[in-house]
Amino acid sequence: MAIRISTSQTFRQGTNSILENQARVNQTQQQLSNGTRISQPSDDPIGSAVMMDLQKQIDNAKQYVANGQAAETRLKTQEGTLANTTDILQRIRDLALSASNSTMNQTDRETIALEMEQRLDELVGLGNTQLSSGDYLYSGFKTNVKPFTKDGSGSIAYNGDQGVRMVNVNASVQVESGNSGDEVFFDIKTGNGAFATSANSANMGSGVISSAVMSDPTSYIADTYTVTFQDDGSGNLEYQVSGANSGAVGGPVAFDEDSPVTVNGITYSISGSPAVGDSFTVEPSNKQDIFTTVQQVIAAIKIPNATSAGQASFQNAFNLGMQNLDQSLTHIDEVRASLGSRLNVIESERDINEGNIVDTESALSTVKDLDYAEAITELNQRTLALQAAQQSFVQVQNLSLFEYL
Repeated sequence: MAIRISTSQTFRQGTNSILENQARVNQTQQQLSNGTRISQPSDDPIGSAVMMDLQKQIDNAKQYVANGQAAETRLKTQEGTLANTTDILQRIRDLALSASNSTMNQTDRETIALEMEQRLDELVGLGNTQLSSGDYLYSGFKTNVKPFTKDGSGSIAYNGDQGVRMVNVNASVQVESGNSGDEVFFDIKTGNGAFATSANSANMGSGVISSAVMSDPTSYIADTYTVTFQDDGSGNLEYQVSGANSGAVGGPVAFDEDSPVTVNGITYSISGSPAVGDSFTVEPSNKQDIFTTVQQVIAAIKIPNATSAGQASFQNAFNLGMQNLDQSLTHIDEVRASLGSRLNVIESERDINEGNIVDTESALSTVKDLDYAEAITELNQRTLALQAAQQSFVQVQNLSLFEYL
């Protein structure tokens, strides 16, 4: 049976061959122009999937690097403010020690207090530090709220919250990008960190209380204890210890400044000569802000000390204020150490992410980038195929039976 091939069929086949070869030549030319082997998923479906996965890994790593840089900027800004805070607190401490010198008169102490008050204003200013974006550094999540404000009585309040921003610097690593003002400036233990001792401001004697230590943990009962001095009825001085919750602890004890007081596992001493009616307090350390501590130190050095009672009042207030100030310095150092640890983590994770970016980009290049030598060879081959198809089409198109009649 004879096979009939129509002129239209021949024309269609020739045209299709030319178009297919032209498409291959265009594809190769586009690859050479872009420098990539895969311009669209259909070029290599499996390679395209691998390429998309690798690009996603690169994008994630770059985002982690950017997150780390943003957190690093905040942490370094905070480190700067805390370094200045340490310097100011140390200056206040030095001034307080100078004021405690017996050669200082009341006028000298008042002058020192003025500088300390200026330093206090500087501390508040540091607490209200703003970033270049205008956000307050220590307001927690309330970044548009001024964290520290002073009222008419001089009290300084915190207006932010306890929020802390967590930043992803790797798929499984988060870093705190700062600290709230409450944590940095308010959450500080009083006294020696375990107990705080103080004297009643109305005391008339020359008694001075020491810091307290836990001498027997097995006997310790947490409470606020008050030591009250009284006459034993024979003209001798004795004291009674009472707990706010425990009530009277034992009977009255004859006072001897050389004998420490030990009650419910706590030991401390009272020196000097307390007067009848004088009282002292021993309590577990509470939390106090830096600003109140500085105000207490300022108030202490302003106490007139021309009398023995005044000297004792000054010494008791000064001792407590200095203990609280030392706690503040220690606390700021601990926060700064924490900042240093976080900065180290960010740096370490940045190195890891940047290394991953280099390795993944290399893998992506292997999948995506074009082998120019191979592509040029293929272009030449496809160009030849196109030219052959075109010439064949021309030859076939010219064939006709009329030429042989």
